[in-house]
Amino acid sequence: MWCQSHPSDWRHHPLPPTEHWTIEKITQHKEHIDREHLKEPRQVLGVVSHPIWDFVEVENYIFPELHAEIGIVNNVLEKFYSFIDDQVGAITPEEATSRNSYIIADVSLSLAAQRLADWKEDSGPQLEFHWLNRIHVSKELRKKI
Repeated sequence: MWCQSHPSDWRHHPLPPTEHWTIEKITQHKEHIDREHLKEPRQVLGVVSHPIWDFVEVENYIFPELHAEIGIVNNVLEKFYSFIDDQVGAITPEEATSRNSYIIADVSLSLAAQRLADWKEDSGPQLEFHWLNRIHVSKELRKKI
């Protein structure tokens, strides 16, 4: 996020020397993108808008470690699923739909079980109290007749 190299260059070790972004360079690059109607990622270099905070230099940004870790894990999972699909056998669209439906149903079942447990803990005792109270009222009414 600090340098102007493209992600495809990052696999080279050591990384070739590149310029670092500044507010001025980002602004100039965004204007160049707009003038030239550039759309290719290699040309855009991640610049999608003018800096929102033009008073905080890029070198003062804190690296978003959590988002990077989530991105890495998602990338690993995606590659793993692709490997499984390629090596074990490509699944049909129907199998993919079935797998997704199973995951959705499993999550729904877990949520329903949690709601039932919550209801039993919160509302169940109240229901039992009202049921016992109804029995007591019925007995009292029978006595008066």
